[in-house]
Amino acid sequence: MSSDPEGELAALLPRLIRDSRIHYIDNLRSALVALVICHHAALPYGIGFWLYVSPYHPAASFPLLLFVVTNQAYFMGMLFFLSGHFSAISASRKDWRAFCLDKLKRLGIPAVVFTLLAQPVCIILVRWAQHTSILAGLKQYYSGLNGVRGPAWYMAVLLVFDLVYIFIRKVFSPSSFLIPSSLTRYRWAVAVCIFTTIVTSFLIRLSYPVGRTLPPLGLQLAYASQYVLAYTAGTCLSYIQQYLLVSHPARALVLAYLFAIISLTVIAIPFRLTPSWFAGGANAAALLYAIWNEVCFYFIGSALYSVFHDWSYTTRRWGNSARYSYGAFLIHPVVVVALQIFVDTGSIHLHSVVKTVFVGFFGVILSWAAAWLLIRIPAVGKII
Repeated sequence: MSSDPEGELAALLPRLIRDSRIHYIDNLRSALVALVICHHAALPYGIGFWLYVSPYHPAASFPLLLFVVTNQAYFMGMLFFLSGHFSAISASRKDWRAFCLDKLKRLGIPAVVFTLLAQPVCIILVRWAQHTSILAGLKQYYSGLNGVRGPAWYMAVLLVFDLVYIFIRKVFSPSSFLIPSSLTRYRWAVAVCIFTTIVTSFLIRLSYPVGRTLPPLGLQLAYASQYVLAYTAGTCLSYIQQYLLVSHPARALVLAYLFAIISLTVIAIPFRLTPSWFAGGANAAALLYAIWNEVCFYFIGSALYSVFHDWSYTTRRWGNSARYSYGAFLIHPVVVVALQIFVDTGSIHLHSVVKTVFVGFFGVILSWAAAWLLIRIPAVGKII
């Protein structure tokens, strides 16, 4: 294995850590997985789109809605961006057959196992908390199973992206002329891509609103355009990173977040922000949301990436956190649902924000701990 993670493209990456891992990217991925866990921790409290819905918080609090909607703008897109980058590196080192087999093992098997085993465990927990028939719930689940379920959608969609990518790479010669070779061209490419993603997202949501998934991948087509763009950009990261990085990244990240929150609040006032506000449709609210979502994805995403690239704390190894981040992502739904039921049962009068903080904090810790245990199982450790 080469000691240079980026091969001949290393000259474009002056801040790379010169060993077998790129620590700041590993750390960014771990941070995004932790954010996914905190995001799901907030969903039961009047927001929906989750396995468990709290009976004690029928109305969502405004801070949680801001938190969830802002997360949705960029965090899964960033995970696809990083995944595209790692896939490009892997494809440059492996025969296409080995690449496909590795992806089928690391993505396909976990997606199937989660769907058949982990998701039903969540159903058992929810049914137990609701004092309803567990057997009836499982029967309904398996009889209606038409694809992957829960967070396994990410692995399934990523597997498709990877297989399409390796096919294009194998059949067609890389088209370097499509990759921006100057800052001006990069900015034009960004503008065109964001505009295209806005238009396609808005049009797709006319028929497939936010929250509606498409079997068998379980993908929300409402965000598919962003994921395709993010993955594609990730495969080109070695070429475009010098243009992607921003100056004063910490300040840029703060400003990007402030812009996202303030603009979302201003936009939401005339439309009364609710979970259904951003679902989609032929209306001004859906168009504004499409614009807001993609603009925030680019500015928050690029600033966040730049922070992790430049900050001395994020460019060094965070222990073994990266090794267990994938396992934490896989197991976190079971952990989070169990914590949400526990908190609702023991402290029904706590504010939803307090419950979210509690579940998010301990959900991250326990998910990593559970991943540590899973990887100790030899058969599991070889896959994840």
